[in-house]
This record gives sequence, C-alpha cells and structure tokens, in this order.
Amino acid sequence: MSGDFSEYREKIDRIDDEILRLLNERSKSVIEIGKIKKLRDADANLHTQAREAAIIARLTQQNAGPFPSEAIRPVYREIMSASLSLEGPQKVAYLGPRATFTHMASMQKFGSAPQYVPVNSIKDVFSEVERGRANFGVVPIENTTEGVVNHTLDMFIDSSLLIYGEVLQEVSHHLMSKSGVMDEVKHIHSHPHAIAQCRNWLEANFPHVPVSEVASTARAAEQCVEHPSVAAIASELAAQMYGLKVIKARIEDNINNVTRFLILSQKPSSSIKWR
Repeated sequence: MSGDFSEYREKIDRIDDEILRLLNERSKSVIEIGKIKKLRDADANLHTQAREAAIIARLTQQNAGPFPSEAIRPVYREIMSASLSLEGPQKVAYLGPRATFTHMASMQKFGSAPQYVPVNSIKDVFSEVERGRANFGVVPIENTTEGVVNHTLDMFIDSSLLIYGEVLQEVSHHLMSKSGVMDEVKHIHSHPHAIAQCRNWLEANFPHVPVSEVASTARAAEQCVEHPSVAAIASELAAQMYGLKVIKARIEDNINNVTRFLILSQKPSSSIKWR
C-alpha cells in the first residue's frame, strides 16, 4: 500500500461534496412535507418521534459497515434536528441552568438545532409549555438511585399537558475544577443528589474536604470558574461549557446510574410521517 494518502483525501472530499448535495435535496423534501402537514393540521407537532425511530431502525438494519451502527443515531439525530428547524422554530424548555443532566437529555432527544430555554424549576417547565412559549418541555421523573421525582408527578395533577415521549440519560458524575489538580481542591460543591450518588468515593478520596450543596451541578461548575480552590461534581458537558478540567471521571458509586426524563407537549405525537 502506498504511503501517499492524497488520493484518498481527494476521494473523501468528493464524497463529502455529494453528501452535502444530498442533504440539501433531503431538505427540499422536508420543506414540502412541512407545508403539507400544516395544511392537514395546523396544530400538529412538526416533530414525529415514531417516524424518527423508524428511520433510524431502518438505516441501522441496512447498515453493512464499516461505518458503526451505533453512530447512526447521533448522526441522524442532528440531521433530523436541522430538518425540523426548516419546518419552523422550535423551543424546548428544560430544568436549567445550562449543562445540567436535563439539558443533556434534551439534546439527546432533539439535537442541537432547537432553541433551548433553561428555567428555574419543574413548575416553570410545565408553565412554559402550557402557555405556548415552548413547544416541548423536559423534566426528570425517575432515577435508578434516588427513585421517583415526586414534584414532577405532583405537577400532572393540575396540568393538561401530555407525555409526548421519554429519554433515558446515563448519569455519570465527574469531579472537575479550574486547574484540574487534585491537591488544590479545598471545597467540593454539587447538587444534593449528585453528592449522595458519589458519597462512597468522596469519603474514600476526600475525607477531610468540606462538601457543600448547591442548586444544581451546573451551578457548582460555575462556582469553580469563580473560585479556583472549589471543585464541582458535574457532567462532562458542564466541564466543556465552563472551561473546566476533569480531575477524575465517573466517580458515581453506582455505575448503572440512569435518569428517566419525560417530554411534555400540548399536542400528541402525530401519526403523519415526516422528513
């Protein structure tokens, strides 16, 4: 095999050009489908999760490799997310601030194209969707370690919102700080649930360092930026968004730590096929 790979790079460039052309052809069909859907039912959700699942299942089944099948879902999630934005602006309210696990679950479901609206409470998520200021809302309902989120259940008593779908989000906690140096950590901050889920690791590795509760894992990450001696227990997304360095990854005591999130909407999932 020749050591010159310029030929392969040129081939890849030609393929990428063709992929871009096909994405734009796909987008034209998306726009036309959006017009038809609005004529049939102006109040229908533009997003149709059954169609999304069918597309991914079909492509995964057809995939002969070497492109990995597990990569099909995230690639097409972003393609569909961008396609959905062509049909109309989409807003997704979630329990904030940025970089919480609810934010991660929202992006896992809807990709990067929608406008994400962080709010301060589960009640506020319901309110944003009920008042039509957001198309969808994302709230936690159950965690394998902490159990059911009762406040979310309570909100359904007086709400007319529908459960549009659900997302299972792996909850993996990282210890992070501005410097990323373990010996410089004098205080550890995080949400009470995150602290509880890492209790054994903290006792084994930081037995004499005070641990403080804050409103969210993302707020803990923000405090690391402001105070170099503070470390946070938060998500990998929080480290990326706030420019922090991970001291130790996956410090949760239960490695099978998963939270189930509900997708809220005023409208049911449409059976009309899309995209």
